[in-house]
Amino acid sequence: MVSGVFEEEMEIGSSNTRKGSGNSEETGRRVVDMEGNGALVLDAEVLILDAGAQYGKLIDRRVRELSVHSEVLPLSTPISMVQLSGAKALIISGGPNSVYATDAPSYDPALFKLGIPILGICYGMQMINKEFGGSVVKKETREDGQYFVDIEPRSPIFKGLGKRTEVLLTHGDSLEKIASGFSVVASSGNIVAAISNEEARIYGVQFHPEVDLTADGTQILRNFLFEVANLAPSFTLRSREAQCIEYIRTSVPSNNIVLMLLSGGVDSTVCAALLKKALREDQILALHVDNGFLRKNESEAVEASLVRLGLKIRVVRAAQDFFCGTTNLPIDPSNPSKLSPSKQLAFVTDPEEKRKIIGDVFMHVSPRLDYSKRFLCSEYS
Repeated sequence: MVSGVFEEEMEIGSSNTRKGSGNSEETGRRVVDMEGNGALVLDAEVLILDAGAQYGKLIDRRVRELSVHSEVLPLSTPISMVQLSGAKALIISGGPNSVYATDAPSYDPALFKLGIPILGICYGMQMINKEFGGSVVKKETREDGQYFVDIEPRSPIFKGLGKRTEVLLTHGDSLEKIASGFSVVASSGNIVAAISNEEARIYGVQFHPEVDLTADGTQILRNFLFEVANLAPSFTLRSREAQCIEYIRTSVPSNNIVLMLLSGGVDSTVCAALLKKALREDQILALHVDNGFLRKNESEAVEASLVRLGLKIRVVRAAQDFFCGTTNLPIDPSNPSKLSPSKQLAFVTDPEEKRKIIGDVFMHVSPRLDYSKRFLCSEYS
């Protein structure tokens, strides 16, 4: 929420930016892959490698609900970045492809040599089986919907469950030859529903433990995280608050001011509350612009709620400025240098034109602060 939202006004970046390995740049607690693989949080304990899953973000949510810090990255993420993350376990998601398709997602086989626990879900299980010498075939019939599967309750992944459980299956391809070193620990009739290699701590399930339609899905994920990977449920609201406060304090020098732009919504209010806990009172300049577009008396309610947090907030009443605001718009889209004044905002219906006017007016009504250095903080990361 707060991570990544600070931008030094005088220059972007800071002296604590340092180069990581490969083509990544490490800044504070984050690593940004310069080849477009997204942001990598260094303290995420579980990386979810996305193979194009319909439920990819839901896996992330379920892991976080179990108080374990996870992040979603593409399956193609280089092994160097996975190692740099310090992740203690991997989950490989499902996906729409066949493992034998020419357009199947690429991955680094070195993932399986890291020595950390791995759980493959649906496509992820098929990928694991193929990687270790097994085979995957397209069956004549698909399994789509809820099915009862027979499980081996002595398997660590199914600890605490009975011999049968109901799961959601959505697949056409199935395992045929089981990879060397793996054993079948769940089945749906004659179709393999789960495999395991307990020595390597690598598991695969054909079904989706992340969805509600899998009755014991949460327990299966819990078993993987805590019984197999030996993680601790430490990613709590209290620990995340402490992380954010630490990030703010290390990002904002003691002689700097943070200009906090407040909409009054949940995100900006939480951000303001964290700033209040992390910084001195004289380091926070909280600004709420009443643009006249909120509900009746909502701006006053926003101000009152923020004052109750102990924030000294400056409110700019600028409804009339916005209603009568104008901007300069291109006369001819092919020649953007030729401009003409727009109508006043109150008479404009085009959404894009409104956006440009509001942006320009906001810059005019924002206070001009005379500080040699300051940070801009918003609710967006």
